[in-house]
Amino acid sequence: MTYWRPHTSPTRFLFAILPLLCIGGAIWLWGPLSARSAENRFDPTVLLLGLMFFLLLVLAGLLVYMAWCQSTTGYRTSATQLIIRCGGVWHMVPFAAVKAVYGSGVMGSDKAVTMRRAGLTGLVPLPGYYVGPWESPQLGRVVMAATRPPSQQVFVITPGVTFGVSPQDAAAFVRHVSTKQEADDLDYLDPPSREAFVHTELSGASGWASALWADRPARALLLVGLVLNVLLFLYLSFVYNGLPQLLPLHWSAQAEIDVIGDPTELLRLPVFALSVWWVNAVAGWLALSRERAATLFLFAGAVAVQIVFAAAVLSIVGRAP
Repeated sequence: MTYWRPHTSPTRFLFAILPLLCIGGAIWLWGPLSARSAENRFDPTVLLLGLMFFLLLVLAGLLVYMAWCQSTTGYRTSATQLIIRCGGVWHMVPFAAVKAVYGSGVMGSDKAVTMRRAGLTGLVPLPGYYVGPWESPQLGRVVMAATRPPSQQVFVITPGVTFGVSPQDAAAFVRHVSTKQEADDLDYLDPPSREAFVHTELSGASGWASALWADRPARALLLVGLVLNVLLFLYLSFVYNGLPQLLPLHWSAQAEIDVIGDPTELLRLPVFALSVWWVNAVAGWLALSRERAATLFLFAGAVAVQIVFAAAVLSIVGRAP
């Protein structure tokens, strides 16, 4: 087994510092958020502080994950295959499946390779972190696990997908893989064995939610439910301080008020709706590998709950004296 280290990048220090800054910002926000909440006030400022607190924690987690991916990026070659690792994603590339290897970001004709992010045209990636799916007019679908820009990468071309890597000794890497590829050509296999095809294995954090995030309908339902809940909180933040101290909360079948309470009782509705979203999200994630229909049903149910509770809030606020 030969290990090929990627080029080092100063971005790794940035990934080490930014999560700490995000956590520090979240701790600082907790002070004013707690103070305003203790006054039984709910307004756009409280909502904004809460959203910022939540987003800073999410961003910190994302940056930690990216730091882990960058720190574990590396390439190994065995007697039969090239192994490309980035975090918990392992790309197994048998030498029998390699069609060609090009270095320095150019193809055999010395024509420069152009790239764009798949589905996110124009997005500028972080320097030193080139990870994920890309598209190229020359190479088609490209999966990168590199610390250098495309112009300085080595491209390992296989049927259906090209891998962009950035080993420190690019020339030696190209020679090594080319030699292995020539000695183990896929054309000599008739029929090709399963071991001759490229495949990807997931482990750790990379495998926890990859299937869920890759499922577009499930992902859309999950995000729609969360957005509806945030909009419900946003609406209440604007109308809450204008509500009376005693608020009619329920009416009988004869349209008579039978429950009167404090406006704080109204806040329980979006909180309960958010709890339902969380429970359904976890249950749907666990059920996805066994029954996708159950996952879609749970996520759709979470969306329906947000709509029902929003209708209840609008009805109560609309009938307030």
